[in-house]
Amino acid sequence: MPAQAHSTGPRRWREQRWLVEEAIRNSGIEWDQPRLAYTLGPVGGDGAAGDMLQIRTRVRKVSDFVPVVRSVALRRERLAQAAEDDGHHVTAGEHWFAAALLWSLACWPIWETTQELIDIDARKNAAYLKWAAHAHHQVERVDIPFRDTTLPAWLHLPPGHDGVTPLPTVLACGGMDAPRETVVARQEDGLLARGFAVLAFDGPGQGEAPIHGAHVTPTAWIEAGEALMTWARNRPDIDADRLVCWGTSFGSFWITQLAATQPALLGCAAALPVFEPGAATLFEQACPTFKARHMWMAGLSDEAAFDQMVSGYDLRPLVSEMTVPWLVVGGEADELSPVDWVHELAATCPAPTTLLIYQGARHSMTESMAPVLGPPWRSTIADWLADRITGREAQSEYRYVTTTGNMEHRPHPRKADTTS
Repeated sequence: MPAQAHSTGPRRWREQRWLVEEAIRNSGIEWDQPRLAYTLGPVGGDGAAGDMLQIRTRVRKVSDFVPVVRSVALRRERLAQAAEDDGHHVTAGEHWFAAALLWSLACWPIWETTQELIDIDARKNAAYLKWAAHAHHQVERVDIPFRDTTLPAWLHLPPGHDGVTPLPTVLACGGMDAPRETVVARQEDGLLARGFAVLAFDGPGQGEAPIHGAHVTPTAWIEAGEALMTWARNRPDIDADRLVCWGTSFGSFWITQLAATQPALLGCAAALPVFEPGAATLFEQACPTFKARHMWMAGLSDEAAFDQMVSGYDLRPLVSEMTVPWLVVGGEADELSPVDWVHELAATCPAPTTLLIYQGARHSMTESMAPVLGPPWRSTIADWLADRITGREAQSEYRYVTTTGNMEHRPHPRKADTTS
């Protein structure tokens, strides 16, 4: 991490730096979230576990993060090039994909738009394009016009697509720390397997977008939704009448903003929801790394100005008029955004709203057996989106998964609110 980053960011980040360092020494690189799992999980293959082990073993403080991850990414690039030289293109593709996701991981703690960040992001894009040349499906870099800049995206078409037939498409994004490269798995991706095209994009503030000046604001994603829909309507290989969307973690907030203002969408899935107005728990009680990164995403260095900006984060006015069917999937014990806000928003949403809540699960769906023994949440989302495309009518229901994996059907918050 650049030396100047030590003096930037929110007050808690500067004053409690020693606590963060102590947490890393005691808990490892995933002290604040399971970033290795969600970043390298889509890689698959034999090497991902080794990459994780190297990083977990060698990162002992914040300043270790970038150089350690860079070294692991460079190793993968060397392996990729050697495999290409030997004519082993499947192996080369696996290594290029891993290198791209490692470069995306190396970007995470650089909370200033420095030359180092620009260079690492360029290495990420180059590696991803090299993987695309070996991929089992078509992958295309697209840049979606937005204000006076663009939103970067990867368009994935399912294997065997004829290049002509318009496809049902998922507009998909990750969260604060999950760039577009983590959205689609290298092999056996669930959305592609169901015949979807996937537009994996970085919205305002995410991934590469802030490097080009597209920062997050309380309304930026509403504008981005119009840009994405306009782009989709002009692609002959995308069926503009069969569009759905999916966002994860803070992407759940943004994708809900998008769906609430784009009634042509057939469905919206919001996973690991961050729905608390102002995100007070995330920014004031959780690890200060979340707020430090989000300040960069907003293009703000003044903490008071940032606090004023995020006070405008509020889904209630939009959700109360939402018409797009809505699926919300989360953990009952979410430590970053209280689950009560899921219930409150569901009670006021007039659209068909399905809740899938896992007993005892934290924000990342960890520390509970409910996501392990119950229905897999990612597959459930993919199936729900597929149902919206085929015209199956969405229902308002509350599914509660217990720690034994059993599914309980509970009263929907809208019904409970009406009868109270």
